[in-house]
Amino acid sequence: MIFHTVLLDLKPEITAEEVESALGHVRALQQKIPGITGVSAGANLNSGNNQGYTHGFILVFDTEEHFRAYAPHPDHQPVSQELQRICQRIIDFDLLHEY
Repeated sequence: MIFHTVLLDLKPEITAEEVESALGHVRALQQKIPGITGVSAGANLNSGNNQGYTHGFILVFDTEEHFRAYAPHPDHQPVSQELQRICQRIIDFDLLHEY
């Protein structure tokens, strides 16, 4: 399994509705892109050391092949563009989980 973790530092003018809409689009990717077996998206629960990253999400992929096919997938592109529009900074961090 691969865990694709994304942290979002939103622009100050972005509304709660815009954030929830974008995260809804992230959640919908599971139904559109093969190999995504899980999605968790929302606000950071820790108000301490988040360094401005207030929201994020994790996508779980069943294989590295599915993970590699995700970024160029046509359903991913508009979601990526939306996230770039509403964020000042974005961190991607990917982990391979081996049993």
